[in-house]
Amino acid sequence: MKKTLTLLALLAITATMLTAQNKFVGIVTYSLESVGEVDVPLQNKSFQIFVYQDKAYLGNEQSKQIVNGRKMYVTMDLSQYINYFQSQDVWESEYEGSGKIIVTHEMTQEELDSITIPDTKGMYIEYVGGETREIQGFKAQKAKYHIFNEEGIDKGFDVWYTTEIGPEYDFVLCTGLKGFPLEFVQSSGDGKAVQYKVSELTKGKVKDTDFMLPDGYDMLTEEAFSALMKNIKEAQELLSE
Repeated sequence: MKKTLTLLALLAITATMLTAQNKFVGIVTYSLESVGEVDVPLQNKSFQIFVYQDKAYLGNEQSKQIVNGRKMYVTMDLSQYINYFQSQDVWESEYEGSGKIIVTHEMTQEELDSITIPDTKGMYIEYVGGETREIQGFKAQKAKYHIFNEEGIDKGFDVWYTTEIGPEYDFVLCTGLKGFPLEFVQSSGDGKAVQYKVSELTKGKVKDTDFMLPDGYDMLTEEAFSALMKNIKEAQELLSE
């Protein structure tokens, strides 16, 4: 009898753990609104993030930012720029690829932990306990981004987030946040501020294959990408002379 009860208890615990895992699959639509004293002309008033369990991406075939757990990939097609610079004889670079690139980075636990350490000369995230709201049917918790400028003034913002959607950490909108952002207001100074808020959740319509990296792209480190962007800037400067 005791063995049966122990087995039932173990099954109950396992079922609870499986239920708690994030299984959300769908499209998260954000609305953007100018909320500062000075109006911000918004080119796009909405955008979408596509989510498949612990994966998320933002963008399109031309340029896409993909998060897979703690791994980040940015795909972009710079081939037209490079071909044009080459035709104008202003392209000088050690890079000999197609111009279609993938920049990759994987966050370590040490990097993630460092984001929560108070730093008045940089930025850090403070998780606020005891404050919750419901946003689009999800329990939202509060965190504070502390971002200090050169004068040591905190120019950060509050963000409401959920742990029921997306990867464990967000690297798309609120870098390093342990959860998925649902609402926040970002200020750019001079009385300008824009509110990002989830306005719609559409379940389904997203497949695991949507997160496959495209063929024919060059995988670059962040250092190699920085060097390539420097080459592009130099080519632009030569053209403007």
